[in-house]
Amino acid sequence: MAVLFCTSGVPLLTLALVHWAYGVQISAYHPLINDEVAYWHQVSTFTHAGFSGGYYTLEEATNPSGFTPFGPHGPGFIVLYGLVGSIADWHRHSVVILNLIALGCAGWIWATCARLTLTRLWLSAALLCTFWATLYWAATGMQESFHHAGAIVMAALFARMLSTPGSKPTAIAGSIILVALAITRPTWLILMPLWAVALLRHSSFRRLCVGVAAALAVAALVLVLYSKMTAPFSTGFFFLKVMSFSVGIQSVIDNLTFNVNRTLSVSDYRPLEILLRVQYWTFLVVVFALVMREVWKRSNWRSAPAIHLALGGSAMVTALGLMLLLYTLTNQAEFRVLSAFLLFGALVTLAAPGRTPAIVVALLLVSNIATIRTFVDEFEAGHRDHFIWDRRGVFELDDALSGHVAYHTNRPRWCNTLLTAQYPPYLIAVPPGIGLSVVREPDRVAMPPRSRYLLLDPPSLTEFKAPLNVKAMATLPYGTLYENLDAHCEPDPRGK
Repeated sequence: MAVLFCTSGVPLLTLALVHWAYGVQISAYHPLINDEVAYWHQVSTFTHAGFSGGYYTLEEATNPSGFTPFGPHGPGFIVLYGLVGSIADWHRHSVVILNLIALGCAGWIWATCARLTLTRLWLSAALLCTFWATLYWAATGMQESFHHAGAIVMAALFARMLSTPGSKPTAIAGSIILVALAITRPTWLILMPLWAVALLRHSSFRRLCVGVAAALAVAALVLVLYSKMTAPFSTGFFFLKVMSFSVGIQSVIDNLTFNVNRTLSVSDYRPLEILLRVQYWTFLVVVFALVMREVWKRSNWRSAPAIHLALGGSAMVTALGLMLLLYTLTNQAEFRVLSAFLLFGALVTLAAPGRTPAIVVALLLVSNIATIRTFVDEFEAGHRDHFIWDRRGVFELDDALSGHVAYHTNRPRWCNTLLTAQYPPYLIAVPPGIGLSVVREPDRVAMPPRSRYLLLDPPSLTEFKAPLNVKAMATLPYGTLYENLDAHCEPDPRGK
């Protein structure tokens, strides 16, 4: 029963919450946030056209490698979900179903691989079912559920490696999964040196240092690979700018100052975001106090439970530190990114022997249970538009595109790309294979635009550096659909 709750608790609770709050099934879901629409449509394109679909860019700026057509967040999430979508077909709610499957499988891996006592297995089941960030994002098309699942799996592998040192299958599995996670979101690079410590904790200090250095080298290589596969944009990810030395130390200091001021403010954040902040700061203070106590008692940080606490706390504090230095703390940034590391740290702590680590996790669980009402209210308000929505906008755009916009195989990617100045959720009606290139600053686009199709409102149309050579095809409430005659995309003679 404990394993069953670890496996099915989050998926069943998500389904129940959606039905209770809105009276609909999960199939009523539609992508709403810009990132959700972008992820969903990129996966749709991958399932239909693989890497041959149109471009997903900002201001038509493509990634340096030219291998993938996908957007600023890279191809990792798109390819992983798209491979499943290629087998099972891709529907409007498929992303939520895959989220629930990923979380269920991760819970099963944790329950069967972490080697917990029955009491701790039940405690972990309760924690998974009340970790509000996991439940909140499971009902969306954002990447967060995939990363929460990754946090659970990596916690299980850390716990297994720490309990059975030298396990080659665990070492190989953990290394492969960690690289896949890091290519999807670079924050997982944080775990690479910690994974090396877990693998080599019984080795000599010299060998341990060599292993950590090798892990850092692999992390740097993965980061370079990630940067080559992401579409650039005018502002750019701050951490990539820092890594490429395109900004100075003063910019890093200014960013840190801004972020620290944001963390000291609560007026701009929702209750669940504030709760998470309190939880991870409290977790860090308590865990590192316990690590110092254990090291003082045993004079050995490599023994349990000190090693569990040190690795779990180090992952959380490194993620927080790098986020303050190299990221911009906007609303929900912590709730999305740092929640996975708090979940990872809590589970690794729970796997540590002794009563004290279990008490730490139990306190985290109590704070979750005490805020059930807050979570339910925020879930109901935050996801209403995901499940109760007017479908006429999708039908209207589908009618406007019909007969005008379609994916053509064996054509240049720009001939299968729609440049749009507006980003309504109705863009899910754009046929799969057609890339969505967003233009926020038309004056940054090299003239003439390369995209074959344009969806522009009147103000955007006048902001390009030169007049456009276009033919109007349809008018919508948020813009006019044009064919870009300067794209020189001749009709496919085969009609494909």
